[in-house]
Amino acid sequence: MRLKILVVALVASLVAVSAALAHDNPGKGHKPKTGPGCKPAVTVMLNGVLGADVDPLDGDTSFVLTVLHSNKHGRAYKQAGSATILVDAKTRIRREGAKNLGSLAPNDRVHVQAKACKADLKDGGMPDLTARKLGAHPAEASAPAS
Repeated sequence: MRLKILVVALVASLVAVSAALAHDNPGKGHKPKTGPGCKPAVTVMLNGVLGADVDPLDGDTSFVLTVLHSNKHGRAYKQAGSATILVDAKTRIRREGAKNLGSLAPNDRVHVQAKACKADLKDGGMPDLTARKLGAHPAEASAPAS
């Protein structure tokens, strides 16, 4: 009789433990609404120019962009006038064939694509943006005076 009670108690405890572990599985369930790995994530597109005093180097992790145009998700950055753009190893950078941050020059025209949580952008929020793509062109030459 004691053996039966011991076996039933053991089975019951194993079922409880497996149910508790299955509930805490990070691969299951809903994604968070804010922060890393959130859903829905939207693309923020910003167009602007680097300042005359901004000349990023290869080892830099960020730069300041003067925002002139944006999509609807980047309106808050456009209204603020500038944005600090973070850059990591996964950021794809292009400027006249060069693929590094050090190739950017002062006054370059820059187009930035980044992802952000839709909930973080709500009500004019401006979370830190890590660029996924960064395209740059030299500053337009001013028209010669005639």
